[in-house]
Amino acid sequence: MESTKAEEWLRQLIGEWALGIVMKTIERRVITGCGEVIAKETDAGITCEINGHIEEYEDYYQNDLWTFDSTDGTIHLFRLSSDGQIHDHMGRWIGDGFTIELYWRGTFEDQEQEERITAKWVAKNQFEIKENNYSKGKLLLTTDYVFKRKSTT
Repeated sequence: MESTKAEEWLRQLIGEWALGIVMKTIERRVITGCGEVIAKETDAGITCEINGHIEEYEDYYQNDLWTFDSTDGTIHLFRLSSDGQIHDHMGRWIGDGFTIELYWRGTFEDQEQEERITAKWVAKNQFEIKENNYSKGKLLLTTDYVFKRKSTT
């Protein structure tokens, strides 16, 4: 996909968003949460500052940086979470050009971990992310994030 299309896709993130969160654990428990997101364009890409609250957990802060590498056509989602984890999820567009699949693999607390993320636009003012977290190949947690733009102006 050409860089102008990638940049256009990413610039759609700019703005203020309400965030809904639904987590499904390996034990089939469902945990919900909410938050707010402010996305801005910087020289490095699009930053998304996320302030969230998930029931039964402490409030958290996460900073995401979305970038496009025009040399190989990949999207990067650099994520810094409030628990100090830094991940570089790398991926590509799939299918219709509105969906990106991203992947990260590494260790956390001395355990092999991987995250698979699908990010897609479902409407002009709605963006969704599905994240599956694995350890040693076993699915541990699925999290659905729904971003709805606060203002359409």
